[in-house]
Amino acid sequence: MPLILLTGFPASGKSTRAQQLKEYFSATVGKNVVLLSENEIVKNKHIYSDANKEKELRSTLKSELQRLISQDDVLILDGGNYIKGYRYELYCSSKSNKTTQCTLHIDTSSEQAWKQNLKREENCQYSKENFDALVMRYEAPDGRNRWDSPLFTIQPEDELPFEEIAAALCERKAPAPNQSTQSLPLTSTNFLYELDCVTQEIVNRVVEAQKTSVIGDEVSIPNSTEKFLLKRRYQLSELSRIRRQFISFAKTHPVDDIPRLAAMFFQYLTSHLV
Repeated sequence: MPLILLTGFPASGKSTRAQQLKEYFSATVGKNVVLLSENEIVKNKHIYSDANKEKELRSTLKSELQRLISQDDVLILDGGNYIKGYRYELYCSSKSNKTTQCTLHIDTSSEQAWKQNLKREENCQYSKENFDALVMRYEAPDGRNRWDSPLFTIQPEDELPFEEIAAALCERKAPAPNQSTQSLPLTSTNFLYELDCVTQEIVNRVVEAQKTSVIGDEVSIPNSTEKFLLKRRYQLSELSRIRRQFISFAKTHPVDDIPRLAAMFFQYLTSHLV
């Protein structure tokens, strides 16, 4: 299914737009449409005050997306999708399934979104603490990132650009899957060894470079032509945590090419560092 990924602040109007898209693609384009909504899984908004439960929610949504996505019908993912690293993972899922996707950013201001939140039934409202925390953590999509592209940004008063969205999904060629996005059987113990060595070497290089570099310097990445821009000081614990996440992700996306493996980790690392 071509994928439409919605993103925006809490109570910004994502579900309303998702329903409009579903009606358009069903009635006008004649496509079968599946709407996967975060609201159907979250029964209590207090889940957003628990990092572990919120992580489980993202994992559940991703699993459902991977189960539903195909090349035929339209899949709409209605959720906050506020972490750019998570959007990158969803992009990899659509790419590995050889299908197109686009991102729809519901660009409602935090002030207006909060007013809309207060109009909801009490059991569907975000608390002020959770609302403010989600707004603060929100990483807006950027059309220059391939995982956010093509990007459509919608203001509350705007009409949806239905024809442009349909063209992006139906008339554009899907990105070809490559070894970094195809799910292949993990059979090589050498891959696990290389995965461990390559990622650890990159982490070590960043940590060591910070001892003699200043903010704004670029660090050469081992086994790659990429350069890591030091935007701030990064803690070893933070880099190691992202490395462990990448290793779990990469076990289902093995590659034989070490430079490609290094490039994959570099992209994953930069997309997850805030």
